Amino acid sequence: MSVSLGMPAPPAPTLAPRRKTRQLQVGAVGVGSEHPISVQSMTTTLTADVNATLQQIAELTASGCDIVRVACPSQDDADALPAIARKSQIPVIADIHFQPKYVFAAIEAGCAAVRVNPGNIKKFDDKVKEIAAAARDHATPIRIGVNAGSLDKRLMDKYGKATPEALVESALWEAGLFAEHDFHDIKISVKHHDPVVMIRAYEMLAEQCDYPLHLGVTEAGPAFQGTIKSATASGRCCARASATPSACRSPRRRSRRSRSGRRSSSRSTCARASWRSSPARPAGARRSTSTSSPTR
Repeated sequence: MSVSLGMPAPPAPTLAPRRKTRQLQVGAVGVGSEHPISVQSMTTTLTADVNATLQQIAELTASGCDIVRVACPSQDDADALPAIARKSQIPVIADIHFQPKYVFAAIEAGCAAVRVNPGNIKKFDDKVKEIAAAARDHATPIRIGVNAGSLDKRLMDKYGKATPEALVESALWEAGLFAEHDFHDIKISVKHHDPVVMIRAYEMLAEQCDYPLHLGVTEAGPAFQGTIKSATASGRCCARASATPSACRSPRRRSRRSRSGRRSSSRSTCARASWRSSPARPAGARRSTSTSSPTR
């Protein structure tokens, strides 16, 4: 017979040592190997509906969410960001689609960080210098989010499909562009609907760079492709920064607005690729500023 003394439970055992990464601040939340793993989710409301979005953020906060991401595919959404960022109890990340001008709007709105998917933002690489300058001036971290469904056509031609190598090359190329402008407040995600491909991509990233990693299982792409999802989806997004890939849970698919303003069944159609003009980096070519092997 055991008697409970009311003592707190011991901490869970460490499954694996965390790799050493760069450190950055997403609002009040520290991200990187010196900070606890943070849990991030994303709203499914129309961001332009400020009250509904803030209500959902409050619910996520009560559920233990550390950081929240909101989609910004339109000017109406961008206009709503200042109020949302100001009133949210947890740091708000703006998820930018289609046009670089929304990146600057999100930074000016006071968002704690900005997520960009270079594959669906027109001429993104041409704007990196300006984005880096604005983000540095406002101390705003950038998440480079590469998705299997919106890879550069040159990489798709090179690898034949969205392989781990293609995802990693795309992410490190973009990180290298920011590094050329001396901007390093970056975290990286490389998302794919296949957990095996996703895990391998993160393992490769962990070997080749020391940026914090945001983990998740998802995919964006053309309508038919984007509707086929992994059976591992487990409700709300629980993407974790700077963790081992095996600690990742997968995010729920989100809906999006169509051009008519109504919501369609899958936000996956939002990632129609706008192929960048920058050539794909030759295999094996690395920038030492962003691909050095981390200390484990």
